[in-house]
Amino acid sequence: MDLSKLSKNHKIALAGGVLALISMFLPWYGVSFGAIASANFNAWSVGILAWGGLVLAIAGAVILILKALDIQDVTVANLAAEQLALVLAGAGIILIVLRLLTQTSFVRYGLFLGFISAAAVAYGAYASMKEAGLELPGKESFGSVGGSTSDDDA
Repeated sequence: MDLSKLSKNHKIALAGGVLALISMFLPWYGVSFGAIASANFNAWSVGILAWGGLVLAIAGAVILILKALDIQDVTVANLAAEQLALVLAGAGIILIVLRLLTQTSFVRYGLFLGFISAAAVAYGAYASMKEAGLELPGKESFGSVGGSTSDDDA
């Protein structure tokens, strides 16, 4: 694996993906009862909004790095790898923010590191997308869902 092929943007996304993986196991929520007892809960313990957001961000980083290292160019519908990575990381950010908005008490540092890691992947994907001369994906990039809308079917 030749990491010299990675641009600064790819390295940012890679670092975000690694940080997302680490933050899965750090405390996202917790409570302390002084010296008597404490309880901490990681992303796996607090639900799909937490671990799902991180998995999406990691998937975005992996797709971006696979293309940068010329291992696999992943495309879906009309989305290039950079655009797909941005969509995945953006969805991950949304899930993590929803986790924070639905449970605001007893928050620990893991949640914030998870958010920062997903944002790093999204930024790396966005900058790589711009570097490749691609535009932000629009609704036409996702293809039609459910069937044809042309008049030829009638």
